[in-house]
Amino acid sequence: MKRFNFNTTAKAVFSAGILSFALAGCGSDGKDGEDGPDGPISLSVGKASSLHVTINNTDITDGVIKVNFTLEDANGVAITDLDTYPGVDTLGLGIAKLVPQKGKGYKTPQWVNYNNKVVVPVQAEIPPGYEDKAGTKIQATIESSCKQDCLTSEAPGQYSYTFNLNLNNLEPIEGLDLTYDETLTHRVTMELRADQNTNKLVNTHFDFAPTTGEAVSEEESRIVNSLEQSCLRCHSDDYDHAWAPKLILHGDKRFALENCQVCHTSYSADPETGSPIDFAYMAHKIHKSDYLIAGYKGSVHDYSKVTFPADLYDCQACHQDTEQSPPDTDNFKHHTALACGSCHSGSTDPAQIKSDMHEKYMGATDCSTCHADQGTPGAAHHFTDAVAKQNAQDSYSASLVAKSVSYDMAKQELSFDIKVIDTNEKSVTSPDLDARLSQSNLMLGFGNNDDFELGYKKVELLKQTPTSSNEGLFSYVVSGMDLTADATLPSTAVITTKMCVDRDTLQGVVCGSGTDEARSPATIVGEIVPFDLSGTENVTARRQVVSNETCANCHDGKYLSKFGGTKIKHDGSYTNFEGECQMCHNATYSRGSSKTIVEHIDFKVRIHALHANKRDGQEAGGEDRITFPSHYGNCATCHDKGQLSMKNLGEVPATQTTDPELGRVEFSPTAATCVSCHGVKESIVAHIRSEGGAANDPVGTYVPGSETCATCHAEGKAFGVDKVHPVIFK
Repeated sequence: MKRFNFNTTAKAVFSAGILSFALAGCGSDGKDGEDGPDGPISLSVGKASSLHVTINNTDITDGVIKVNFTLEDANGVAITDLDTYPGVDTLGLGIAKLVPQKGKGYKTPQWVNYNNKVVVPVQAEIPPGYEDKAGTKIQATIESSCKQDCLTSEAPGQYSYTFNLNLNNLEPIEGLDLTYDETLTHRVTMELRADQNTNKLVNTHFDFAPTTGEAVSEEESRIVNSLEQSCLRCHSDDYDHAWAPKLILHGDKRFALENCQVCHTSYSADPETGSPIDFAYMAHKIHKSDYLIAGYKGSVHDYSKVTFPADLYDCQACHQDTEQSPPDTDNFKHHTALACGSCHSGSTDPAQIKSDMHEKYMGATDCSTCHADQGTPGAAHHFTDAVAKQNAQDSYSASLVAKSVSYDMAKQELSFDIKVIDTNEKSVTSPDLDARLSQSNLMLGFGNNDDFELGYKKVELLKQTPTSSNEGLFSYVVSGMDLTADATLPSTAVITTKMCVDRDTLQGVVCGSGTDEARSPATIVGEIVPFDLSGTENVTARRQVVSNETCANCHDGKYLSKFGGTKIKHDGSYTNFEGECQMCHNATYSRGSSKTIVEHIDFKVRIHALHANKRDGQEAGGEDRITFPSHYGNCATCHDKGQLSMKNLGEVPATQTTDPELGRVEFSPTAATCVSCHGVKESIVAHIRSEGGAANDPVGTYVPGSETCATCHAEGKAFGVDKVHPVIFK
C-alpha cells in the first residue's frame, strides 16, 4: 500500500478545513472578539537609563521591618528584575527614630539609629597629634550586606525589603537608648545603585508613623535643609565627572541630606581622631576649615584648606529660609551642644561646651538668646548683620539718569542727574547729607564695545553738593573733569553705595551711632546704566556675560563678613560684577602687563584663573588661593544660558602680558580667556593662531576682529564652549 506523506503544507490545509467546518457548524455573528488586556510593559534594570524609587509604606511587626516600594524608570515603566539583576552593586537600608530632647527652651529632636557599631581606633591610623583624642566610639550605620537576598518581588515593579535587623533583638550599647517606640516618627532610608552608574543611583527616605506604616507630614519629621536650595547653590551635582568636586560621598553612593542625617547622628564619632561626625558639627567645621578625620581604613580627610566665600557668621548662607524650604528650616536657630560648640568651643564634650558657652556669654546676653522657646528667634542674632544689610539693599538705591549727562569740554564740567529711592525715609536726602552713608561713588567707564579701553572716572558723591533737587532727583555739575572721550561714545555708569546698619533696628543708621552697629556697612549694588556724554537715550550697553545673582549664589550678596575674615576685594567698594569691575580690570590696564597671562588683572582672565586655581600665587599658597566647590569647567556655574555667545568681541583689544622667556607679548580676547584655564600649551597656541587670534605673540600682532573662534566655539555651535565643557545650565 502506498504511504501518504503528511507534510507541513498538507497539515496546514487539513487543519484549515477542519477549522472551517467546525466554525460553520457553530455559526457566526460576524463580529470581532473583544481585545484582551494589554500585557505588562516593563524593563530590566540593565535597560533602564535611570532608576526611581517610591517607598509606599512600612510595616513593623514583632520587631521585623518590612518596606514596600515601587521601582520604575524615568518614564514610569516598571523595573521587574531588581531581585535578580547581577549588576546591582549597592542596596542598603537604614532605620532610625526621631527622639525629642529635654532641656531649657526648645531643642530640636535628634535621630537615633537602630543600627550601630562600636568601633575601636586602629593605632596605626591615628594622625599625629590626635593620640590623646582617639578612643572607642559609636557609629550609626545602615544594613548593606543583605542586598537582593532580602528582596521579594510582589508584582511587576513592586518589591518588599525585609530587614535582617530585628528591633526586638538589638545588641545594647551603653549610653544609647535603642528601645523601639512606636509613638515616635521613624525614618527608613534607601540607597540603591546598579552597574556602577550614578545615573542609576537612588537616595531616598520615608518618614512614617509605625502604628500605621504610612507617611507622616513634614511637620512631624525633621528636614532642616534642602540640598538644592542650600548646598547646590555652590556645590556641583555633576556626579558623573570623575575628578570634579561634588557632593557625593562614600564611594559615590550618598548625596541626600535626609539620608546623611540618620548616620551622622549626635552620638557618632571618628575613633582615630575623636572628631564628632554629627552632621551639623561636621558641616560647620568643614566650612570653617577646621576639621580632620581618619575616615575609612585610615584615609585622612583634612579640610583645613577649605575657603568659604560668604559670611561664616550668617547662618542663612546655608540655611535658606524661603517659601520652598522644608517646614523645619527655622529650627536651626534652636541650639544643640555640638552645633554651637563647633564654632564657640574647642571641646567636643557637650558638658564642656555648655560650660564654655556659659562662661563666655552669661551676663553679657540674655539666656533666651540661646535657650529660646519654639517659634522664637533663638540664634537669630547670627544673621542680624545679614538681615540689616538686606533691608538696606531692599530699601535704598541710587542710579544715574542716562539722558541727563552732558559735558562742556571748554569748562571741563560734567553735568548729570542721579535718582535716589529710599523707602525708609519720608524725604529723600542727597548722598552728601545722608549721614548713614560711608560711600557713594559714581563710576564712569568709557567705551562699552572695547571694554572701557579709554579708562574710567570716579565721582565721590559724598563730596559733591547737588545744584538742585526735586523729589529724590539730584542734579550735579562737577568741575575739573578732563574727559577726552567722544561725546557719542557708548559708556557705562554705576553707583555703589555703602550704608551703616544697626543689628538692633535691622535698618540703616547714622554711622557711629548704632546701639549695636555692624562692623561693616551694607554694600548696595547700583544699576548698570549705559550713557554717553551728549545725553543720548537708549545707548548701546556693554555685553553682559555674568550676572550679579549668579555670583551671589556663593558670595551671598553681603560681600563683607562680620569679623573681617573672608571678604570681597576692595572691601566691597566695587561690587557690580556685571560691568563695574571691568572698568579697571580690563586688557589695557597697565598694572597687568608686567605679569604672566594667568596673573593678569584683566577681569576675564583673573576670574577664570582664580576660580580654576591656575594663578601662580595660589600654587605658592598666596592670598588668592581658593577651593572652588564646583567643576571649574562648568561655565554655567557663573554664566547664564545665552552669555557664552562670544558676541561683540571684535573691538576688544588684546591683553598685553609678559612671558618669562619672550618678554612682552599679547593674547587676543578669546585666547586670553581660554589660556587662563588651559594654559599656554603649544597645541592651543597653534590652534589660536590658525584661527586669526594671537597667543604669546609680539605686541601689535593682533588685528581687532580677526579672531574667528566664535564660528565654532560660541554657545550652541558644533564645538561650542557649552558642548566641549561639562556645562549644565539650570
